[in-house]
Amino acid sequence: MRVWLGLLVVLCATSARADPPRWRLRASLLQGFGGGRAADDSIAARFATTLDLGARLWGPLSLAALVTGTLAGEYDASCGSGVRPNAIAGALGLRADLGNSRSAAWVDPWVEAHAGAGEQAGVHATPGGCATAATFATAGARVGIDAWLGKAAVTVALAFDYLPLGATVSFVLGGSFVLF
Repeated sequence: MRVWLGLLVVLCATSARADPPRWRLRASLLQGFGGGRAADDSIAARFATTLDLGARLWGPLSLAALVTGTLAGEYDASCGSGVRPNAIAGALGLRADLGNSRSAAWVDPWVEAHAGAGEQAGVHATPGGCATAATFATAGARVGIDAWLGKAAVTVALAFDYLPLGATVSFVLGGSFVLF
């Protein structure tokens, strides 16, 4: 009887000490380079910078809040002065970290989907006038790897972001940091 009671105490103690997550709150600063279709259907360069804050919800899932600024490599000069179709967007999403625990390997693969709103310059072309900015709904996805080195990680990802003028597929490199 004492042996069973001892085993029960040991099992309860080990379940109470579940493996804690590597992070509960994280921040990432990411720089991407990719391409998208320009207004004339040519391939145009896009340079995206993303600030991403993540809060762990449950298990591998976390809530992600993103702000992405995208610089365009081309410009429209139909109005006499160049207008670049640069964009800024904010989004909320869900991210699944497949290795967010302290005993997990230092390489953490993850996948994320997000949706939000933004504004892009030079989208609406008017006959005889200049192209104007437009507000738009956006969505995107990223798949990547965090290589954790203590409280910081090197982040590498492949990303897709919808923009009205030049939806972008990009290679992303940056850093992630544990905030809590």
